[in-house]
Amino acid sequence: MPNSSYRLPLVDLRADDAEIGRYAKLLDTLGIGLLVFAADGTLQSRNVQASALLGETTALWEDENGRPLATDDHLEIQVLHSRQPVRQRAVGIRKVESAPVIRCTASAVPVLANDGSVRRVLLTLTDLKQRLAAHSALNGVFSEADIVLLLDDEGRRARRYGTPFAIALMAIDHFPEFCEARGAQAGEQVLADVGQLLCQGLREFDMVGRFSTDKFLLILPNVSVNDAIIGLERLRELVETTGPLTISGGVSEFTGEDSAALIERVHSLLTVARESGCNRLCLSLDFF
Repeated sequence: MPNSSYRLPLVDLRADDAEIGRYAKLLDTLGIGLLVFAADGTLQSRNVQASALLGETTALWEDENGRPLATDDHLEIQVLHSRQPVRQRAVGIRKVESAPVIRCTASAVPVLANDGSVRRVLLTLTDLKQRLAAHSALNGVFSEADIVLLLDDEGRRARRYGTPFAIALMAIDHFPEFCEARGAQAGEQVLADVGQLLCQGLREFDMVGRFSTDKFLLILPNVSVNDAIIGLERLRELVETTGPLTISGGVSEFTGEDSAALIERVHSLLTVARESGCNRLCLSLDFF
């Protein structure tokens, strides 16, 4: 299976069709779909995993906000126009209009002809639910490497479209003391339970990932921080009423900074929440 950062094996930029065919079979073994496009943008072939994701009819593609994906925004078209790779974009796929959305990460790379022109475009698709089921002990929760990667993607999307998103860093209060008293296995169970509660209480396109030992990083696309805090407060109360421990959190909104600066901001707010008594969320200097 792919490693925790899901870096795909590389295919040579001047690979012939036989090598692309071998690459398609390799990705099948990794549970990753591959679409191969010709230089005019028409679909030439796809592997077994891509067929399973897309179905037998023309699939409906959506952006991360659930809007139909415009033709020019399709990854293969972007690569054909720019001759540059497009990596780790969040997309949604519906096999038919009434079907549930399948959340995927997609990447596309050009394959060049001898004269330097684009001969093929290879587009990979990874089903996020399958990836999480295979690689995370916490049901529905991304690894730290993945959630940081998704935060980078969300920042690029927000800069491009001017849409907001909120971010929260949530931590389990007094977790080291709990593990010392009850043991590491009990601590892992609490982490799993809290992670599941967070995932169940958020929207379909919201993202939750482990961050450090006792923390979760939450990305809430297309929502302002003032709206996000309402749902996050409900989650805090849910954890308080159902578990042996409480959670605290720092909550903020993207304002154009890079991921490291955004994480540092919510980490500082989390620290204030904990120093103010725990079991609360900190949004700037206001408490909820």
